[in-house]
Amino acid sequence: MRASLTLITTGIALFSFGYSQFSVAQSERLEFVVSKEISKSIRFTSLLRQALLEQDKTSTEILAAAQSDYQRFLSVLYENGYYGAEISITLNGKEAATLSPFETLGEITSAIVSIKQGDAFKFGTAQVRPLPSDTKLAPEFTTGEVAKSSVIQEAVDDSIDAWRNASRPTAKVTDQNITADHTSNTLDASFTIQPGRIAKFGSLIIRGNQRMRENRVRKIAGLPTGENFDPLELEAAGRRLRNTGAFTTVAITEADQVSPDGTIPITATVAEAKPRRIGAGATISTDEGLTLEGFWLHRNLLGGGESLRFDAVASGIGGTTDGIDYNVGVSLTRPATLSPDTDATFSLNFERDDEPDYSIRAYTVGLNFDHDINDRLSTYAGVRYRNIDTNDVFGFRNFRLLSAPLGVTYDSRDSEISATKGIYASLEAQPFYERNRSYTGMRMAFDGRVYHGFGADDKFVLAGRTQLGAVYGPALEELPADYLYYSGGGGTVRGQDYQVLGVPFGTDEKTGGKSFTGVSTELRAPIRDNLGGVIFADYGYIGSTSSFLTSGDSHAGVGVGVRFETGLGPIRVDVGFPADDLSTSNVNFYIGIGQAF
Repeated sequence: MRASLTLITTGIALFSFGYSQFSVAQSERLEFVVSKEISKSIRFTSLLRQALLEQDKTSTEILAAAQSDYQRFLSVLYENGYYGAEISITLNGKEAATLSPFETLGEITSAIVSIKQGDAFKFGTAQVRPLPSDTKLAPEFTTGEVAKSSVIQEAVDDSIDAWRNASRPTAKVTDQNITADHTSNTLDASFTIQPGRIAKFGSLIIRGNQRMRENRVRKIAGLPTGENFDPLELEAAGRRLRNTGAFTTVAITEADQVSPDGTIPITATVAEAKPRRIGAGATISTDEGLTLEGFWLHRNLLGGGESLRFDAVASGIGGTTDGIDYNVGVSLTRPATLSPDTDATFSLNFERDDEPDYSIRAYTVGLNFDHDINDRLSTYAGVRYRNIDTNDVFGFRNFRLLSAPLGVTYDSRDSEISATKGIYASLEAQPFYERNRSYTGMRMAFDGRVYHGFGADDKFVLAGRTQLGAVYGPALEELPADYLYYSGGGGTVRGQDYQVLGVPFGTDEKTGGKSFTGVSTELRAPIRDNLGGVIFADYGYIGSTSSFLTSGDSHAGVGVGVRFETGLGPIRVDVGFPADDLSTSNVNFYIGIGQAF
């Protein structure tokens, strides 16, 4: 809930003439005569500027844009604390505010925006009452600080939010007094708030659902009916419903009044998405060849938000990785299974991998529970049975593995496919038991990524990634091939051949290692429009033991790339070289959708 403000000032001259000492040229027809402090904001806000840049605009449309700019410029001035400004906009020497909308101006040959803002006003009185105990408003809302309109609005919003957080959802401003004194350049701002009654969550009213059953909407939303009102619970309920993917829009709102019994009704208005969805993707690299993947999804299979998904992946097509790999799987996910924040997923997966140093045939059955702690932090736990036939340097073997993967993920990225800021970190521990050989072990994996934007509008991005993996317990020769680690290729070290680095075995063979350390860095920079460039460096280390960076070997790769921004994400084209040999004979290419990490 947000309160709107009405600003009462005295003696503001909006349409008088006057020029400041700074002149910013815009074009042959338009000139801005404004101070440096506000010139960028004024030019960005101006509809007149945009109209003059478009060649097909008539003089009537240009006049309408100019007349709209008075109020737009006034908002910019208030935002910067200027309440005694003089604004002048002339077209062909005539003040736009004095012209009739129907006046014929002919060709606009001259347009001048002149703003004399005067001195910034400062707060005299800055007050909001009453407030919950321990409520602290922004320090900018204080006597003597610049009286920006956004600071005033923020103070009121924060005050209302403080009462809502105290279980008073109907808090509102009942009186306000904002007065500008032009003799002292001060602004007095005071507000009176009516907190309203303490309320508890009432019944959840569902609107807009068609196939989704109401009882399942309530279960997924997880609104704590009967407990004290909390706006964070409203946000969580909306997030849970949106995360199902079954809805295109979700709006959770409370009633305007508290009921006589002390509860406040809540309404969830939803719009269901089309139940079925298909998708496809492709990547290609010099050594790994072409990878094709696709899926078919039903978002609401049984009317309770259940999603049924079929996935198929074919990789190594036309590559040098000793064959085509296949992976086919089906999964059924039911949201709000053990709690509103816990989803259950049953999955069945079949795979065939023909890699340079091994081949496997396997099927996996699993049951997983994913629990969202908040919108950034989640955990998961499950059980998994995996039957693997593997053929590698140790011969043909069969493994029957029962495991219990446990993991936690933190994700504060602003985008999953092309992040410019934030952190991503995932940690998994997978204890396992091998039935044929009656041994136990642990496989652990960590993936951490950091993104930092800098420069104008954060157009430059520095991205870093660290990958760690290790297997504890059984000896190297007692582990299935796909539980071991290799390095090289698009997912680890670009510029190096696919899985080129492992643990030597005999004279000309190798196997995977028990530990892996990978580090990648990228500098992403704009080139023009939707085209960007990347410089990257990758490092990988494979160890024959579970200890990191010991008993093994390392390699590195460097390269450059371009990114073509599209509605589906950036199309990635990277060219990589081994760090110790930059000759064109060792070049590797990688093409896909989305950033490398």
